[in-house]
Amino acid sequence: MSRYSAQKSYDHDIRKMGDDWYRIGWCIDRYSAGSRLRTPTYFDRDTDESGARRFAKKHDIEMPEDELAASAQ
Repeated sequence: MSRYSAQKSYDHDIRKMGDDWYRIGWCIDRYSAGSRLRTPTYFDRDTDESGARRFAKKHDIEMPEDELAASAQ
């Protein structure tokens, strides 16, 4: 991947923060003019369950399990 091509995100994750909301996150690389170094920059946003499911499907990652449902099994 070239430095000047379209940026691709990586390190995608989803965290369940409450009963009906999630925090989605991803990382991109930023570059400074005249420098060869990259600076990874992390972003996160809050969303509802449907937004988290769309994010999980788009980036092929797992939805976090509900802790109560997992402990009941």
